[in-house]
Amino acid sequence: MRRLPRSLFGKLLLGQIVIVVVIAVALPLLLSRMLNDTADAFVAARLEHEANTFLNGSMADGPPVLRDRGNRFFALFDGGGTVLIARPQVLPFDLADLPHGAKQTFATWGRYDLLTRPVKLSGGRSGWMVVAQDRTHPEEIVDDIVRSFLRRFAWVIAAALLGSLLLSFIVLRHVTGMFRDAATDADAIGLSRLDGRIDEARMPSEAMPLVHATNRALDRLEAGYRAQGDFVGNVAHELRTPLALISLRLEQLPVSPEREQIGRSVDQANHVIRQLIDLAAIDRLHPQLGMVDPAAVAREAVEGMVPIVYRSGHSIAFEEPEQPPCRVRGVAELLSIAVTNLIDNAVRHTPAGSAIVVSAAADGSLTVEDDGPGLAVDARDPAARRFRRGDTARSDSAGLGFSIVERIVGVCGGSLETGRSAAGGALLRLRLDPTPLA
Repeated sequence: MRRLPRSLFGKLLLGQIVIVVVIAVALPLLLSRMLNDTADAFVAARLEHEANTFLNGSMADGPPVLRDRGNRFFALFDGGGTVLIARPQVLPFDLADLPHGAKQTFATWGRYDLLTRPVKLSGGRSGWMVVAQDRTHPEEIVDDIVRSFLRRFAWVIAAALLGSLLLSFIVLRHVTGMFRDAATDADAIGLSRLDGRIDEARMPSEAMPLVHATNRALDRLEAGYRAQGDFVGNVAHELRTPLALISLRLEQLPVSPEREQIGRSVDQANHVIRQLIDLAAIDRLHPQLGMVDPAAVAREAVEGMVPIVYRSGHSIAFEEPEQPPCRVRGVAELLSIAVTNLIDNAVRHTPAGSAIVVSAAADGSLTVEDDGPGLAVDARDPAARRFRRGDTARSDSAGLGFSIVERIVGVCGGSLETGRSAAGGALLRLRLDPTPLA
């Protein structure tokens, strides 16, 4: 047994084909029945009209004159069934055997349509009259009516079939539009929008079990992802204490190349731990989007990094536009983490004496630039691209700091742009969304 098409469109199309075939078979039968009923009614009316015409005048003047009407047959009987007048003289069958009574009746006898009706004969006698017509030789007017009926009914059939197809197209377009909306909702779900779900209110009832199951699976994935983030954050916090103890013990050791090497490794480990804590903060804070002042966020981040920048032998400046920049979507704490990471990256990967400039633009974007060796981006894998400085194989932590910044701006609905500053160093711009939250 062949299976039905998996495509919803295919199923609806197959259903429409079945409907059209059924209609194409059933309608001729219905049409034939309607035509027969219409023809019978018309012929009965015509025969009644002929009978009235032939019986006009007074019966006192004698029996009516029956005129020959081609394929029509006429006969007049008295109460005893004797033929008084017949046209033609030799009738095709014995009309005296036909049932008759006190009321006018219409019947079919073989290939003949018959009308019988009572009449009053001269002298007060009762009789009855028969008007018959050969159905195989209908009058031209019957043919005209049948042709007219067929033309009108054929138009009705065509309109009905086209209307059915049009209605199916509209319904199919509406249903497929619902699935396209669901696909759009699903595409929007990602690391920057873990709370996104497929809108159940816009889906047809037949798809609700699948939508419910998908949304429940997304709930479980979000819960697992957040649990993993909490675990990473907790582990990072736990590692800070032993690293701090290691740093204290190192300070008690005599100065040596080994001590300096271990100290750099500890600093690197502390840096990675801070970034892991920042990642945990993204997962914890991203649903709390609001409208924030980007200049205020950047200013606070610069003020917090001033001691570290100066201690490394660098300089830092903050520039903001003459007019206050527009507010942007985001979480102030997350944007501060992003700016801090960019400043920290510039400190770590530029020579001593390099200048770092943080600026806010009127459109709400934030820029961090330096006069160091510049930045190269490996774009072979856009989903997991790696950033590296122009004079190194790759940045520390395999670009983890930049990945954190990209995730933050993604959560805030913005993007991270990279380029070269006027001094030839790296330029990184946080392009943020000024659209007000609904």
